[in-house]
Amino acid sequence: MKAKSKRLSKFVVFGLLGAACTLTIVLFALRRGDVATDVDSRRKVSSEVRKDAARFSRNDKPSVRRAKPQKPVLDLTDDDEDDQRTPEEKALAERIEKALDDEDFELAASCAEEAQKCNDSEIRQAMVDTLGWFGERALPELTPFLADADDDVRESAMNEWTMALSSIEDEGIKVRSVELAMGVLKDEDALEEISNEYIGVDEKLAVESLVRIIEGGGSEEGVEKAKETYEFVTGDEWTDVAEAERWIAEEYEPPEEP
Repeated sequence: MKAKSKRLSKFVVFGLLGAACTLTIVLFALRRGDVATDVDSRRKVSSEVRKDAARFSRNDKPSVRRAKPQKPVLDLTDDDEDDQRTPEEKALAERIEKALDDEDFELAASCAEEAQKCNDSEIRQAMVDTLGWFGERALPELTPFLADADDDVRESAMNEWTMALSSIEDEGIKVRSVELAMGVLKDEDALEEISNEYIGVDEKLAVESLVRIIEGGGSEEGVEKAKETYEFVTGDEWTDVAEAERWIAEEYEPPEEP
C-alpha cells in the first residue's frame, strides 16, 4: 500500500512538472510572438497618428487667407542716413523704393540678391517689407532673408514668408517653398515651425521633398530637421534614398477624397 502511494505521489509530481514546462513553453511562444509583432504595432500606431494629424490639417484646421496688406512706407532716402551710404547703396535704396511705389514686382525681384548682400540692415529690412507686400510670388526672393544676420530683419522675413505661404493652395508649390526655406534656415524654432507645413500634405510629395533637403547639402540644422520630419511622415528612421523610394512604392497610401 505504501509502495502504491509512493508511485502515485511520483506521478503527481511529474504531472505538475510537465504542466509547468508546458505552460513555460506556451508563455515563451506568446512572448516571441509579441516581440515579433512589436515593430509592426509601433508602425501601425505611428501610421494612425499621422493619419489623424493629416485629417486635422486638411479638414479641421482653419484656413488662413492673406488679406491685401497695407502698402509699407519706406524711408530709405532720409538725408542723415543717406549721407552715410555708398553710391551703390543709395542707388539700391532708390530702386527698392521705386519698385514699391510703382508696384513693379520685376524691379523688386531684381533688387533682392543685391539687397541680401548689402551691409545696411535698413536696406535689407526695406527689401523684406517690399517683397512681403508682393506676397506669394515673392517667396523665392524672400526665402534667403530667413537666415539674415539681423534679428529684426530675420523676424520680419519669417512673418512675411509665413503669411505669403498661407495664400498658396497648390500642395506642390507649397512643399517646394517649404523645402527651399528649410535648406537655408539654421534656427531651430523657425525650422520647427516651418516643418509643420508637411503635416497634412500628400505623403509622397512630402517624402520626395524631404529627400531633396537631406540629399541637397543645405544647412546641417535643416537636414537634421528634415530627417526628423521624414520619420514622422513615414514612421521609419531615415536611412537612404533607396529606402525612401521603397517606402513610397510599398507603404504610401494616396489621401482619401474629401
